[in-house]
Amino acid sequence: MKFRKLSNSLGAEVLGFKIQGDLAPAVVDELREAFHRYQILLFRDQPISFETHIAFSRYFGPLDQHEHVPDYRHPDHPTLIKVTNEGKERSKVFGQQWHSDHSMAIRPSLASLLHAHEIPDVGGDTMFTNMCGAYDSLSSGMQRMLSEMRAVHTVIAARHLRGLDEKTLAKKESVNPPVIHPVVRAHPETGRKALYVSEMLTSHFEGMSVEESRPLLEYLFAHSVRPELVYRHQWRRHDLLMWDNRCTMHLALMDYDHQQLRRLFRTTIEGDYVGEYAHEHANAA
Repeated sequence: MKFRKLSNSLGAEVLGFKIQGDLAPAVVDELREAFHRYQILLFRDQPISFETHIAFSRYFGPLDQHEHVPDYRHPDHPTLIKVTNEGKERSKVFGQQWHSDHSMAIRPSLASLLHAHEIPDVGGDTMFTNMCGAYDSLSSGMQRMLSEMRAVHTVIAARHLRGLDEKTLAKKESVNPPVIHPVVRAHPETGRKALYVSEMLTSHFEGMSVEESRPLLEYLFAHSVRPELVYRHQWRRHDLLMWDNRCTMHLALMDYDHQQLRRLFRTTIEGDYVGEYAHEHANAA
């Protein structure tokens, strides 16, 4: 195997590797080490089955059964999420804001592996940003302040849910209750510190109101996605892209002809328990 960088900030394409059959431990170790180094791994030209996608994902940890997002699960493979424009109103699709997968859970995901089955002729790209780089480029004073802070993550903060009635929002929140995570998160494998807030799922800081939190959060959101930190992935059919949710964020772009099919499937690697439920802690003014 060889690795070719995708951008100066993060990401590498894995060359000379096909996803198939059993993998030797040394191969898995090499992939894992590269994953920690680059945060994103791209495997081009991988026309694999659902079963092979799932089996390959299991080398990196236990798979999420996606019980908290039942509407998106594949009917025959609960460890797969459908990412598709088939039969949906795309203006309401989850993922059009910067986020880290499942940060609204007390056990947010370690990694996601997304496989492209059908791609539009142009557009439908995915943006990624390096949250370790975002933290490193903050001033020392800001780093010290944020190191003591925690923030509330909730699914109802997402822009695509705005305007829904209170009953519907309450139902969604009952499936995914608000959780509290540290604002600065140390990567368990590399030790590097990363910002861990996102515009889609972070509503406010612990002990502060939404209004009080907004100026600092908006600064951190903008700081985290400066061009020098970002990689834009242009999908090809049979791409498999694997990213680390502990130190990256991503954003789905809707810049394509929606009459054309965009159909991908994602597995999610379960992560560590790093959060706690926010019921009695959060001040969601």
